[in-house]
Amino acid sequence: MESEVISIRVREGTAERLKKLGINSSEKAREYLEDLAWKADAKKTLNELELLVKKHSKPSKAGFALKSIREDRYATH
Repeated sequence: MESEVISIRVREGTAERLKKLGINSSEKAREYLEDLAWKADAKKTLNELELLVKKHSKPSKAGFALKSIREDRYATH
């Protein structure tokens, strides 16, 4: 797997505290950033889909929902 390097700075003592607590800061940062990228991609895709739906759909005629519900209600009896 190919990778890229990202370097970050944290407040003094943070890296040492994480190390003492047994937390692999590199792995945690990698997991967080990969998750952040995935969520950002998903949000972007959802926004694009929402725009497509709005662009290619039109509002229902007035009273359509009420008529449709009544038809369904009477069709089941």
